[in-house]
Amino acid sequence: MTTMVGTTAFFDTGSLRLLRGGLALSVHAGDWRLDTPDGSVGFAGSDFAVPPTLSRLLRAYTRDDALVPVAHLPGGGLADLRAAVGSGLVPPDRPPDDSARGVVLRYVRAQLAALAAADLAVRQDAPDAVHRMRVAARRLRGVFSAYAPALGGRKLLREVSGALRWLGGELAPARDTEVQWARSRPWAGAHSDAYFAALAEEAHDRVRRALDSRRYVQLLNALDVLGVVLAEEPRRKWPKAARRRAAKVLPRLVRGVADDVDGRVARVAALPAGPERDCAVHDVRKAAKRLRYALEAAGAKSSLHEFQDLLGEFQDAVVAREHLLALGVREGPIRDGEVAAAEHCVAALPGAWHDLRKDLRPLWT
Repeated sequence: MTTMVGTTAFFDTGSLRLLRGGLALSVHAGDWRLDTPDGSVGFAGSDFAVPPTLSRLLRAYTRDDALVPVAHLPGGGLADLRAAVGSGLVPPDRPPDDSARGVVLRYVRAQLAALAAADLAVRQDAPDAVHRMRVAARRLRGVFSAYAPALGGRKLLREVSGALRWLGGELAPARDTEVQWARSRPWAGAHSDAYFAALAEEAHDRVRRALDSRRYVQLLNALDVLGVVLAEEPRRKWPKAARRRAAKVLPRLVRGVADDVDGRVARVAALPAGPERDCAVHDVRKAAKRLRYALEAAGAKSSLHEFQDLLGEFQDAVVAREHLLALGVREGPIRDGEVAAAEHCVAALPGAWHDLRKDLRPLWT
């Protein structure tokens, strides 16, 4: 497609991955513009080649496919491009029903979109972007675990969940460093800045390497394949749980996740203070997150946030003690305060879970 004087050239992959993701990339007289649901971003460059910075920015959408001209228009942005190429190019979501698989798949699609949008934000160094990306990955893992009977394809789910676990592990240090740096400021101030700045730089380099890796693109492609397989499989081949109404199936599966939390909380209560108990509380935290995401996918409201805040405070206090040691603080009121905070959370855990479990019970009874 040759450049037409006075028009705006729109670039996309051959399969219109950007448009399908709600983005529009255009250039006019060397001024490149990326239109996103959160606004527009400008870049300078040549009319004939997409700037390398833009190509890297869009990797979660392009999957390394070439960006080529797909339309020339008098001007405009995303809406004009949709009108020009036809919204019919974007296939309707399937299955569009209230089956267990249909409901969970709609949630999965929303998290896939959130993952790509967070990737774009991470590459722009946007505030809280790593956290958003990590949460999207965890939500996907959580529903794959909780709702495997309603989705089917257990082997594929396990493989994709393993890859999502890898991604979460690559993102974790950046977010954890951010949280701990903020936690240390009230008492350490500039004393801890050099220490955490070095950790933050190392963690963000790790994030960049992960997002630029071939393994990451393979994960995104596997998620696409999983979505297509689950959506396009003939209904007669679905597991029985997948075909039934979501309101009949999902609450029972949520109860299974709640039972898992129940057993983990009981284990914490039976352990003395120490590393083993710290790990057990962390396991409760991970199970509580799976429960929250399972409830979200089912469209159920819950009061899980306070319970998760309790677990999050415990984890932050335990990790803070490790950073205090690294900063040379082995005793004193600051360390004593972190120890007391962790012990308070452990003591409050059984009662908080008892109250939450009672609130959740009507969902499956």
